[in-house]
Formats: sequence, C-alpha cells, structure tokens
Amino acid sequence: MDLNFQPDVDYSLPKIKVPGGYLMYAILLPAIGLFLERYAYSAKVAMIHWALVLILMPVSCALDKRMLEKYEVDTITLGKTYLFPPLYIFKRQALVHKETALCIACIVLCVGAIFTNGFVKGMRINNDIMPEVVQNSSFSQLNNFSGTTLTTIGECLKAYSSEELKWTSEKADYGFKVTAQGKHDNKSFSMIFAVEFDGFTYHDFYITDILENDKELDKDSKTEILDQCFIKYEKDKKGSKGN
Repeated sequence: MDLNFQPDVDYSLPKIKVPGGYLMYAILLPAIGLFLERYAYSAKVAMIHWALVLILMPVSCALDKRMLEKYEVDTITLGKTYLFPPLYIFKRQALVHKETALCIACIVLCVGAIFTNGFVKGMRINNDIMPEVVQNSSFSQLNNFSGTTLTTIGECLKAYSSEELKWTSEKADYGFKVTAQGKHDNKSFSMIFAVEFDGFTYHDFYITDILENDKELDKDSKTEILDQCFIKYEKDKKGSKGN
C-alpha cells in the first residue's frame, strides 16, 4: 500500500447553473442576419435589417444580465458591458465559471458578418467588372426581353458583330450604364444597357438604346436588330453542331 498516495483534487470553481438562452441569441444574431439578408430586396430594407441586428445583440445581453440577477448572481462587475456584446460574453462566462471561448465565437461571427454582408460586396461592384457582368448575363435576364434562354448577351453580340466588341461602363444615378460597340454589315452599332443597382442589390436590367452609325433607332428598328442578333446566333450555333 502506497502511503504517499494523494487523491486528485479539483480546485476549479463550481459552475453556476444558469440557462444561456439569451446569450446564444446574441452570439448567433450576426449569422442569422447574413442568412436573412438574402430576402432583403433593397438597400433600405437591408439597412433596417442590420440596424435591428445591431440593436438586438446588446438587448439580448441586457436580458441575459437581468436573468442572471433573477438567479441571484451578483452582476455588479458586468456594469454596462452588454453594450459591447463580445466583452459582456467574456465577463459573463467568467462570472458563472463557464466557457469564455464563446466570446471568440461571437467575435468570429461578427467579423464574418462585417466583411461578407451585401453592402461590403456591393462596394466591389464598379466600372471595371460591370462589362463582364453584362456579357455573362443571359438574354432572359433583360427586363425588356421575352422568352427563355441560357444564351449569354456576350455570346450573341460577339456572333452578331463582324469585329471585336468594345465594352465600356460608366456610373449613373441609377447604377451603371454599360455600352457594347461593334460592327454589322459595315455599319457600326452601339447597344446600351442600364443596370439599376442601389449599392446592395440589383433591381432592373434592360436595354435603353441601340445606335446605328451614331443614330438612335426607333422601337421597330431596335426590335428588328435584337431579333436578328439573337436568331443569327442560334442559327450559327445549330449549324456548327451539324458539322
């Protein structure tokens, strides 16, 4: 028998048994915000949406603090840290002797929401990438095009033009104005697209004008060119498959 044997003693403080419901709301709100953001149909709605997230996080922490008081936990050291949720979570968990790592989870989700929300993504939409966005969009995405097709605008215009297309983009009050310039039957043409973008999401996408030799075409002439452009591409595509 080992007379020097000493039993292991756990010197850690006992955990205080309190529920953590409100705390989990505060931690998960940024992730919930990112999920619900996809249903926001305008920048104004998204602003209200994220304002609610910013308000509800400290409110959840304040409700959690009140709950701790009902469980007779001395919350004087917490003060008004609920106004800064990550700090509150850290101090709260330390107070009840539970996992303070939840603070890190909250910080990670907050940082993720800050750098991946629609407004931050919208800041990366500029004149440099808009021509590529329009080229890679299908004709069916145009508001003033009826029908269904997976054929992209860039493919159709490339087949319609006898020379390499020149794409330009400029900022407009409604979003972006993108112009494709080319040549068909020895006549120069310009097709102008309007992309309505409010800094958060796209709204309308349509062709505003078509110019031929710098002359704006009327409605019938525009329709004729659009039909010819689209049908010609489809014929060429089918013909190439048969060879």
